[in-house]
Amino acid sequence: MPPEPHPDTSTRANASTDADPLQPNSSGQEGPTTKPLGPGLFDDDLLDDGDPSRSRPGLKWIVASGLVILLGAGGWLGYRTWQRRSVDPVVVTTGTPSRDTLENRVDASGIMSLGNQQILKAPGDVTVEAVLVEERQRVEPGAVLLRLRDRNLEQELDDAQIQTEILRLQRQRNAEVLQDRQRTVQRAEERLRESRSLVDQGFISEDEYNGDRDELEAAQSELRGAEVDLQRAELEIRQNQASLANIRARIADNAIVAPFDAVVLNIDVQPGDGVQSEGTLLTIGDPTQEVVLFDLMTLDANKVSVNMPVRVSVIGPNPENYTGRVISIAPQAITDTEGGGGGSQAMVQAVAQLDRPSGVLIPGGSVSVEVILVQRENALALPSNAIQQEGGETFVWVVDAEGRAQKRPVTTGLDTLEAVEIVSGLDDTDTVILTPPPDQPLEAGLTVEATPATPGGRNRPTP
Repeated sequence: MPPEPHPDTSTRANASTDADPLQPNSSGQEGPTTKPLGPGLFDDDLLDDGDPSRSRPGLKWIVASGLVILLGAGGWLGYRTWQRRSVDPVVVTTGTPSRDTLENRVDASGIMSLGNQQILKAPGDVTVEAVLVEERQRVEPGAVLLRLRDRNLEQELDDAQIQTEILRLQRQRNAEVLQDRQRTVQRAEERLRESRSLVDQGFISEDEYNGDRDELEAAQSELRGAEVDLQRAELEIRQNQASLANIRARIADNAIVAPFDAVVLNIDVQPGDGVQSEGTLLTIGDPTQEVVLFDLMTLDANKVSVNMPVRVSVIGPNPENYTGRVISIAPQAITDTEGGGGGSQAMVQAVAQLDRPSGVLIPGGSVSVEVILVQRENALALPSNAIQQEGGETFVWVVDAEGRAQKRPVTTGLDTLEAVEIVSGLDDTDTVILTPPPDQPLEAGLTVEATPATPGGRNRPTP
């Protein structure tokens, strides 16, 4: 059966068919006749003749549907982003803390030297008569190293010896004069006693007695003069003997001897060479002691003190280290004005002695010196870039058993240029993120892909 027509459709069809648009309306005027539309599909959108609060329900439905769609899309995108982050882990470099020896130190360069190393110099203007040793030769205390000759000094010795003979003859003459004066005094005393007796007996006058007394006084005066002359001669002889001893000592100095058990490091003269006073003859040192002379910048010198440990090595690749101690530090800095540009640098001189002779370090050679200020042995350590600071909190990022990043607070100790001591908060077996990725901030629970650190660093790579 054919479907029945819709009431609205038939009604509208009849209305459109029966009504004459030119017929007069109820008011008697010609024009289109307006009839109210029946209820249709879009009546509420085309005609607003009801309550305003009930208007436009379709538009509200469309807006609400759009909001729901937008919220759903945003949630879906957020979920996909979170899912993608959880699926794609962040690649990080990891390692485990290492047990190591940490230290803060001061680095310097120095010059090797032997203990009590010294340069023996000429005592005056001399000529080298003989060289009795060779370089690197070991010598005992008192061994003659060089024989020197000073002709001026030899002439002084001859003159002093002649003067000594003259003074001795003078002293002998003065002694004879003294004896003669003593005998004269004795005879004068005897005559005066006789004159006293004769005066008492009345055989001579008082004037004669006074004459004998004047002669005695004159003889006594001459005796005292002779005694003074003899004492002066004795003093001159003693003075001359002291001068002789000094000359002989200076001549003895021309025989250069070893002051201690030493090794000859350098000989600067040959037989027949003329050397001026204080000229260099040779260099010796104690082979049982090796010391290092090095300079410190003033800021570093304030950190260094006597008895601090040092490491000494030859400058170069793969050097062998030799241990020692600081034995002295200069009380003042010395400004080095040498070099181009007119610049200067105040430096403090210091000396370190090796614990035992190396036997291979060459005196006069350049060496590297490390003064150890603070040292921690068997310390749990991490590279400095693994330590993080935020809001006054010190922490590291660790990787848990599920491969996620976790923040771990730690307490640090000694901080060096290469590593930091971990006092508490970590174990030797913890996997630590050594270098956080620069383009992806780490968050607790973030999935990471651990890449072991390359071998050769201070920290063991993650197994």
